[in-house]
Amino acid sequence: MGRRYYCEYCDKTFIDVLEARKKHLQSAHHIKQKNLHYEQCKEPAVILREELLKTPCRRFFQHGSCQFEGNCKYTHYSPEQLCELRQRVEQMEISRQRKEDAQKQIPLLESWLEKYERSIKKTDSQIVHTPWTYPEMLEYRSDLPASLIKFRPEHFHDDNFEEWGK
Repeated sequence: MGRRYYCEYCDKTFIDVLEARKKHLQSAHHIKQKNLHYEQCKEPAVILREELLKTPCRRFFQHGSCQFEGNCKYTHYSPEQLCELRQRVEQMEISRQRKEDAQKQIPLLESWLEKYERSIKKTDSQIVHTPWTYPEMLEYRSDLPASLIKFRPEHFHDDNFEEWGK
């Protein structure tokens, strides 16, 4: 038996021959299944825009089904469903707007750096400013490792650093 081709849209397998595959891919059933699949992936706003332009499908609303299903040029959404879809689109737009507003409130790194540099320039240039603080509870503990002990001026015996970096 030869290799088999599996169509995910139609959930169907057949022998993978070029002619058979072309015939299947051009069939009305495959095209309908593919359109139904991609209809599920569309954004609600796009669906709403498209469905509002269509007129209601008489066959669908009279009999409860339409032979064209996903390929029908008329809408299969009832006015109630369109209203629900519109509300969902509005809610998504509101949440998107809130996210944008929240992102606008976060200051940029450049603005923080400018503010930090201005605060350094205002103070004495001889004093070294650190952007962090040392926890008070650790200040006088004697059992800390060397990496966590706060530096004090008495820790520096020699302040001649001219040999560094040569």
